[in-house]
Amino acid sequence: MVICICNDVKDRQIKAAIASGVDSMEGLQAALDVATCCGCCEPMVNDYLEEHHSINASLVDKLAYAV
Repeated sequence: MVICICNDVKDRQIKAAIASGVDSMEGLQAALDVATCCGCCEPMVNDYLEEHHSINASLVDKLAYAV
């Protein structure tokens, strides 16, 4: 699905960049040019980042109990 219409950036590209370690809006903008034109896609991109950070925080919490 296209997330950034201006720069033709798809959700899978955003997810792949996040999975490879790009974990900020600035990083995604530099890597993919997402949310650099009209900005309409920025809220959705932020949702992907928040989901990623939430999952990581949850994993860290679970690992803390395992140690």
